[in-house]
Amino acid sequence: MTPDFDTVINRQGTWSSKWDKYRGQDVLPMWVADMDFAAPDAVTQALRARLEHPIYGYTIVPDSLIAVIQTRLRRRYDWSVSPSDLELVPGVVPAINQIIRGVVRPGGAVVTAVPVYQPFLQAAEFMGRQLFTLEMTEAEGWDFPVAEFRALAKERPEIELLLLCHPMNPVGRVIPPTVLAEILEICLAHNIVICSDEIHCELLLDGRVHTPMASLSPLAANQTITLQAASKTFNLAGLGCAVAIAQNPALMAQFKAGGAGIMAHVNTLGYVATEAAWSECDAWHESLLRYLAANRDLLIQQVAEMPGVSVGLTEATYLGWLKVTELGLTDPKGFFESAGVGLSDGAQFNGDGYIRLNFGCPRRVLEMGLARMRKACDARMRV
Repeated sequence: MTPDFDTVINRQGTWSSKWDKYRGQDVLPMWVADMDFAAPDAVTQALRARLEHPIYGYTIVPDSLIAVIQTRLRRRYDWSVSPSDLELVPGVVPAINQIIRGVVRPGGAVVTAVPVYQPFLQAAEFMGRQLFTLEMTEAEGWDFPVAEFRALAKERPEIELLLLCHPMNPVGRVIPPTVLAEILEICLAHNIVICSDEIHCELLLDGRVHTPMASLSPLAANQTITLQAASKTFNLAGLGCAVAIAQNPALMAQFKAGGAGIMAHVNTLGYVATEAAWSECDAWHESLLRYLAANRDLLIQQVAEMPGVSVGLTEATYLGWLKVTELGLTDPKGFFESAGVGLSDGAQFNGDGYIRLNFGCPRRVLEMGLARMRKACDARMRV
């Protein structure tokens, strides 16, 4: 059955973080990375089947899920991993904090390229570690700043961990294998562990292919902890399930030690949903990518006619990164909220002068949001 991405599903009153933020207001929420599409039928059916058993106690990791993860990595990326290389966790964000706690010594530091997903900027402080940032720019095509990283790694020996957003959120770039190899070379030279957050790796558009950092070589696998999840691709974020992949036993031991006493078990239904998504939903996934690419194209077309706003090509994710500096706004988020569209302020990603728009929604909702934005921009530029 062809998936239906056009139907608008009312999420108000469901305790949705995305929608209840603007409860009682005429504001279309297009901010947090949470799509407005129904999960695949196979996932819902699997959840229903599990709910037929009325006890929802502590659950160990299903062997069948481990096998599904191994098969998916091998089939999609020609990447072979062992069951001992996999650790199921309740989310990528807590896992990032866990990695910092386990890998970076007190007095050590973390580095990441910005603009980037906000938890990357918060986790080091939460864990009492120092954070260094590498600035990416639109003028350079949001390329990862390899030269700057090489210089900083040489200058700052306290850096012990690179947080790599791959693909990049919010700028929507895919890091090519040649650049990944350069990043790896720097990390090997300075003994910097790589945490590769690849939660958006199944959302590459226009036929692009993801290359996991750890799949580059045995040296890469030895230096990297990879984080993946079905949550973004199949809209399962509320079920709390992700996987950490570390083929270096010492690195896996550090990761586990970082979570000792504080990391929760995965939700029982998270296991069920993840297994169904990664084993039964390939056709749904392919349809989703086509729909998102068409939404992305509509966004680019509409923004081209929106005064004071520009947007680059989103290669991956369902997030548009819009430049709004020409509008001369002191509060971009508030400006668009007053126009009836809830967006993410670029400042939270270290991207002042930008806003992030989630186009993972039915097309007529996207059209409505873009029309509201254009009307507000037209009025602003006439002042």
